Amino acid sequence: MGKHSRRKSGYLPKVAAGAAPVALLFAAPAAALASPAELTLPLDHREDSTFGRDASTSGQDGSSVVRETLTATRHDFLAKEVAGAVVTNDLAESATTHREERQTETSAASRETESLTRTGRHTLRSGDVRAVTANNQRLGQGGSRSLSLSPLAGGAERRIGVGEGTNHGVWLADDVDVLSQNAEQADTGLRGTFTGDLQGAFSARRSSGQAVDLGQLGALGTTSEQHATGQFAGVLDLGQQHELGGQLGPARGWTKTSQSLGPAGPAGSIRGDLGVDHVVHAEGGTTSVRGTLDRSGSLSALDQPVVGF
Repeated sequence: MGKHSRRKSGYLPKVAAGAAPVALLFAAPAAALASPAELTLPLDHREDSTFGRDASTSGQDGSSVVRETLTATRHDFLAKEVAGAVVTNDLAESATTHREERQTETSAASRETESLTRTGRHTLRSGDVRAVTANNQRLGQGGSRSLSLSPLAGGAERRIGVGEGTNHGVWLADDVDVLSQNAEQADTGLRGTFTGDLQGAFSARRSSGQAVDLGQLGALGTTSEQHATGQFAGVLDLGQQHELGGQLGPARGWTKTSQSLGPAGPAGSIRGDLGVDHVVHAEGGTTSVRGTLDRSGSLSALDQPVVGF
């Protein structure tokens, strides 16, 4: 296990390529107003790294288990004040490897996983105004093997996955803010048995969300999600979902739609809710499963029900 820390001076912090456009708009005027002395010193830079290894063995009644885990991390933090605005860049990286082996008189099995992760956060603060952009990446792979002599059987599995996500936010005065989030991931793998059977699978998913908060006036938000999961044997699952909602003074509205295709057949639904506090309120929905429709709805005025089905 080891750590080290050092401070550097005399160079400019780099704005990350994935920084939010709004943050760049704030940064450009600040840099233009700064003097050469402000662009160099003082500069806060901290860097830490760690490495660890954990290994253990155990055995009982003719069986043995060996476990080993290796971890390595790195953390890099950079901060600079420019013309009254504070710019920070926070980067973290890690790598982990885990291995496990089990053995008895008639069987043996092993499993191993590896993962790499990277996260970055970039912040610009000027008074009560703050702009933040963050991103993360993930890459992992794993595998397992097994063999049995009584009865005779065995199998192997291998999988790999990758994922990425981003977050952006701007916080202004009077409780006004704008937020955005996106994430994507994909996983695939193969699995085989001693009898010669081979199966493969693939999974992908994407999600996003955006929101605007206008403080006391109201708010508006939307989310979206899509996924696909399949196997070489022919089993397929597809789906997507969208949601939108908002509130402006006493008025509010919300709607949600979903569609899917799976082993049970196609299905979909849509639901909505619209109203003004203590004046009028309407809600309803429709669900379809393999062509069969199911509807519901209601309407009320002045907090009294008018119609429903």
